[in-house]
Amino acid sequence: MPPQVTNVQQREHVFVSALPGLEPAVQAEALGFSPRPVDGGVELMGAPGLHQEANLRLRTASRVWLRLGRFAATDAGALAKGLAGLPLERVWDGRTTPRLSVALHHARFKGPDAVLAAAARAWGLPSVERAGVLDEESSEGLTLLVRVEGDTCTVSADTSGEPLHRRGYRQEVSRAPLRETLAAGILVLAGYDGVEPLVDPMCGSGTFLIEGAWMSQRRAPGLQRAFAFERFPGFDAADWGARKARAEAEALPAPRSALRGHDINAGSLGTARRNARRAGVTLTLERQDVRTLAAPAGLGPGLVVANPPYGKRVGEAEDLPGLYRAMGNTFRRAFKGWRAAVLLPEDPGLIRALGLPEGRNLPVRNGGLRCRLLVSTL
Repeated sequence: MPPQVTNVQQREHVFVSALPGLEPAVQAEALGFSPRPVDGGVELMGAPGLHQEANLRLRTASRVWLRLGRFAATDAGALAKGLAGLPLERVWDGRTTPRLSVALHHARFKGPDAVLAAAARAWGLPSVERAGVLDEESSEGLTLLVRVEGDTCTVSADTSGEPLHRRGYRQEVSRAPLRETLAAGILVLAGYDGVEPLVDPMCGSGTFLIEGAWMSQRRAPGLQRAFAFERFPGFDAADWGARKARAEAEALPAPRSALRGHDINAGSLGTARRNARRAGVTLTLERQDVRTLAAPAGLGPGLVVANPPYGKRVGEAEDLPGLYRAMGNTFRRAFKGWRAAVLLPEDPGLIRALGLPEGRNLPVRNGGLRCRLLVSTL
């Protein structure tokens, strides 16, 4: 008798993955979807089309997975039978060969190759390819996540395709790029409400400001890109078009707050202007050194946000303490009464040099580097 496969056709079960440290931001964003925190992100439950809404609207998510089923997999035979019983017709056209991303935790299987072999046997294929690093690549075909925890196997389909930080507007980057999802997550964690002024004194390619502008406009981040679910069998282009049209109608024509960026590098400002133009955003950008930055004229308290050099990609490590001290002095002098959010490497010396008032100190990752997000009131 085949293993019992649990799947829900009338309601969708979705797993939204996030960068380490951004799980609370995803949960805050997804309150309308009744999120449940889990390792690496949140789970959502809702009506059919939930995976489309999540891809379209969630700013801080890395990828959206549609749960296909969960079953007991006590050995390779049970695994193959469970995989054979999945409702793959929802996501697979049967023409391309699916790729598998495999995660094993206290499983009885020797390794990912055993899962790939079981999948090939279950679906009558000569072989099944293992997926690479999903944060760095996309596939034209179907990618499935097979997660085995003890004796329980959960299978999910990737609905995003390209990682969700690829919004479509950032075709150029500065020397130390910040992922769009991380920038949005930092703004969420810092309490940015889209109404208060937003200033980035070291704006680089403008990612913080563009993400802040879209938040202020209530513009869905997925409107300018394509998704893997558009290749699923039975995909309804008219329904998806209507869903996008509703999101477009909710967007405001302009941000509700002032957004200003500064950088000492003229080339970075040019990149920021072109990225903003592609995003349909108008920013106030000025060449200015953070060491001498003046108080923003005519702007009330708001949020000042920065991703300063770490000494690994740009700048020299020995120059960093002086830069961080100068930046902290500028914040306390020019932005008194504002909130500050600074992403910096996990370095107690640099944290002390920055000298921000006591506040929140949150662990996050930036490009694989262990970092801290400091949020405080100046």
